[in-house]
Amino acid sequence: MKHFNKIVLIIAAAVCGVITASAQMRTAYFMEGSYFRTDMNAALAPTRGYVKIPVAGGIGVDFGNNYLSVNNLLYKRNDGIYTFMHHSVSADEFLGKLGNKGKISANLNTSLIGFGAHTKKFFWSFGLNLRSNTELTLSKDMFVALKNLSNGYYNLGDTHLSNREYIEGAIGFAIPLKEFMTFGFRVKGLVGLADLSMKMDQMYLDVNENSVKAELLGNIRGNCPVFKPNYVVGDPFSVEGIMQQDILGALKGIKSYGFGLDLGFEFRFLNDQLKVSVAANDIGFIKWYGHSTVNAQGNANFTYNGFNLSTGDADLAYGFEAKMTEPQGEYFTRLTCSLNAGIEYNILNNWIAFGLLSHTQFCQNFTRTELTASANFRIMHWLSTSISHTFLNGNQPGVLGWALNFHPAGFNLFIGADFIDTRFAVYNTANKSIPIPKMMTSANVYVGLGINLGKAKYMPAIQGKKLTYKQYKLKKEAEKKAAEQKAAEQQPAAAKVEI
Repeated sequence: MKHFNKIVLIIAAAVCGVITASAQMRTAYFMEGSYFRTDMNAALAPTRGYVKIPVAGGIGVDFGNNYLSVNNLLYKRNDGIYTFMHHSVSADEFLGKLGNKGKISANLNTSLIGFGAHTKKFFWSFGLNLRSNTELTLSKDMFVALKNLSNGYYNLGDTHLSNREYIEGAIGFAIPLKEFMTFGFRVKGLVGLADLSMKMDQMYLDVNENSVKAELLGNIRGNCPVFKPNYVVGDPFSVEGIMQQDILGALKGIKSYGFGLDLGFEFRFLNDQLKVSVAANDIGFIKWYGHSTVNAQGNANFTYNGFNLSTGDADLAYGFEAKMTEPQGEYFTRLTCSLNAGIEYNILNNWIAFGLLSHTQFCQNFTRTELTASANFRIMHWLSTSISHTFLNGNQPGVLGWALNFHPAGFNLFIGADFIDTRFAVYNTANKSIPIPKMMTSANVYVGLGINLGKAKYMPAIQGKKLTYKQYKLKKEAEKKAAEQKAAEQQPAAAKVEI
């Protein structure tokens, strides 16, 4: 059990602290100097234009789940810390913390190229990004079986695993339509690199007094330019059997393409003191090339009928078989889209803002909703910070978000994380004590480094130093009238000279 404790601890620490691999930074939503906020709402333009440093200009890794946390897996008792499998942890205590379905997702967004600029009337941007989305659903019965290990039939189906890799090229605009409203949109062209999915049609564990039986039946679908365009149906499945030999040549023949769209609005009231915004992101699909699709079906079974004391042998049988099935041909997959809605209230001449953001992610097999409250401090025109807490989806008090944006003229540095655990469980080993984040179920880290360009003159008020859009229009109209009046006054004098 001691070694098992260590194994589970390592897994928990890795999942909750290292796999921090969506592309959307909740804490940055109300930070006006950050270009990360534009990724969540195309109408929220940053205060300056920018050029992202290739790759380092924007790296976002995000991991979210409703099951895995140290608080769910490890339990403190008077004489130490034990895993959920220990007899001192009741089944009700452990299983009561779990939802009916485990929902796990990991996303990666890397900016390859990115820049944006303000014109006289709007903001525009372009980006080339590498994106990855991984999703996993688990049946609660899997943990019920692990914990109870008692007689019963456990349905471990409803298990899905998917991974999608693609390149995204996007061009976007944020355009003030009225003095109180800005509309933003971003059009995306997509190139599909890989799509992998596994669905368990049948997966069960049958435990009784005489035997233990398990069976798994599932389908695997994959699409990648390096897969062979044809194969023999019925052949055993193997990675080597579906891969082309000329991988570099195959990558040149990518033929999976798609389209995406982001839409956003921002509404401003009370002289820009109150702001309401809403955005829908990644509305779109990818069409996967039929000749790069492979399909296979796997079947695994296991039977254990006891232990023969006379011979010392266990009476067990097991088998695994995976065969290639008829290729599906071309097919469509939708993007992992999201819906964001925020409300912001500014005080002290816009030096401090309080925000509330609703973030809903529509994954392939489940939906996840989070609510993030934040306090945003604009310390200088070129320095801002934010602290937040995310509710719902298993997020516990004491897990906070923090971000810092340093954006003077000519330079932009952003660093932040939405889920930072402030409470730790201490695991004592023979040599030292190891603190492990206790309450985290999700984690992400965002880093961006870029070069700032010119400011906007038409944007909403920032720290009371900039004109609102309405004030900007009135100022321009007054300047235009003054120029016309001055030209009219000079016209007679010019006429006399001509005579």
